[in-house]
Amino acid sequence: MPTPVLAIMVFTCVVASCILVLRPVFGTYVDNYGVRLRPRKEKEGSAAEKPKDSAILKLAELAGTFALSLMPALADKRTVQLLTMANYRTPQHMAIFIGVKAILIGTVLTMTFLAAASNPVMLLLGLVGCIPGWILPNFFLAGRVKKRQSDIMRELPVIIDLLIVCAQAGLGLMLAVDKVSKEVGESCPILSVELQQLIADVKVFAKTVPYALREMGERCGVDELINMASALIAAEAKGADMSYPLRQQAVALRDRLKRK
Repeated sequence: MPTPVLAIMVFTCVVASCILVLRPVFGTYVDNYGVRLRPRKEKEGSAAEKPKDSAILKLAELAGTFALSLMPALADKRTVQLLTMANYRTPQHMAIFIGVKAILIGTVLTMTFLAAASNPVMLLLGLVGCIPGWILPNFFLAGRVKKRQSDIMRELPVIIDLLIVCAQAGLGLMLAVDKVSKEVGESCPILSVELQQLIADVKVFAKTVPYALREMGERCGVDELINMASALIAAEAKGADMSYPLRQQAVALRDRLKRK
């Protein structure tokens, strides 16, 4: 029997054995994974992007779904948080992200076992090569988060100014948010969608305004947006004019942007 074929058979047997051994260990997390990543109903509007229709992404999603069914702990809190801030918020996005990692690792291991048939040293090098294969997608995700947060920072001063105008015109908080979200659809697309999600959270899902504001700040991961949400929450709780804290936020934000 040719050596490469033998190497592939050995690799397949090792992987299958590991799966059988590790499945009971990680089986306790399956229910948690199902609750944490249960898909939302279609009628529940969401600011999240939808995955593109691509054969490669479908393959990655299948691989990720299989990996998560075996090891749900791969969907750790930090990964969920980064995917949320990058606007990859559906269960499909999580499966694709983990699937890309799994495919990279599988490719490296397969090439390693084929090369190790003639040179055993390659086995060690291949195992070390799995580390960057697992880490590289994290750099892409971090870059996506940073870019989106930069776009939010550019849009935020416009949103604050319009909210101040609405407050001075006598509009309440939710009416002001509703009006602003409709007016800035083209100039501030990211925050427009986030504000619409805020309105849906309050009106459709019956979340309190402070809770929905806090959620918006956390899912975007921008400190200035979180500060604005906190200021609006405080003004709403005290029944005070929200234009004053918004002016303070606008001044602080523009000072920070000038320093950059």
